[in-house]
Amino acid sequence: MKSNTRKITEGAMIVAMYGAILFIDRQFANAFTTQFNWLLSIPMILYAVQSDRKYSFMVFFSAMIVGLLVADIQTLFYLFSALVLGFIYGEGIRNKWKHGKLLLWTMCVTFVCYLISLYIFAGFFGYDLIATRNEFIEMLENIEINGIEIVLLIDANTLFNVIDITTFFLLVVGESLCVHLLSHLIFMKLGLDVERIRISLNFKYPKSLAIGGIVSLGMVYSLRWVEYSATVEYILAFFYLSLFIVNLLYGMIVIRCMRQLPKWVWPLVVIVPLFWPFVMIIGVIDGLLNGELRKRGLYGQVRKL
Repeated sequence: MKSNTRKITEGAMIVAMYGAILFIDRQFANAFTTQFNWLLSIPMILYAVQSDRKYSFMVFFSAMIVGLLVADIQTLFYLFSALVLGFIYGEGIRNKWKHGKLLLWTMCVTFVCYLISLYIFAGFFGYDLIATRNEFIEMLENIEINGIEIVLLIDANTLFNVIDITTFFLLVVGESLCVHLLSHLIFMKLGLDVERIRISLNFKYPKSLAIGGIVSLGMVYSLRWVEYSATVEYILAFFYLSLFIVNLLYGMIVIRCMRQLPKWVWPLVVIVPLFWPFVMIIGVIDGLLNGELRKRGLYGQVRKL
């Protein structure tokens, strides 16, 4: 009986926290939920990890009722997405899911949330995709430096597609990682019995990804001289972007393994986008060499976060 009362009390505190956040956010024109909506999932995650499913459902529906009373429709959608993510993530922790599965589910929920808000119902959420696309393409076609017009190596439409997809996927992956890492950091601080995150630097990187990165880069640059249909251009841009991100991340891992480099090099290449093409090239080269650069820099070490 005491345990049930405690769970209900903790749930009421979580619901009250959501109500306070939504009320304050409404006073500041939804600034918090627009920029940091992923943080809304953290309270639900913490409660779902420590409570049974029936109590999590109770908090879920109670928070939605509070949202109906306080928030507008857009914020209510973000709240619903955060609560779904928190419920699934908490159930995954309680069922001993592996970190890869937890991160995958987090990315799936985040992907659907942004797909709906930024594309499917963009106008409802205040985004004008057509106007944004036209303005951006016009800007790309009229780039000048000191009065000299810059000629792009690829078509402006294709470049916009690449930038659009890159931004979308980086947003999904970045926010998913933030939720995953922040949740586990809080778990450790609270002393909860959860599996710690382990990152192994001993793995075999597929050479096909490095080769695919080179081929996709050549195909994208060929768009300047060869005409393809709009669908083919979009598919090429998607595969180029995907392989670029994969090889870029692997290049960052290779640089992280090089102990002889100064400690400030790795944060610099991660934060500054100007270095990303060079980091991607390092990833491709090491992939073609079957990981020789990575193995020479750091062999057999497993880091714990």
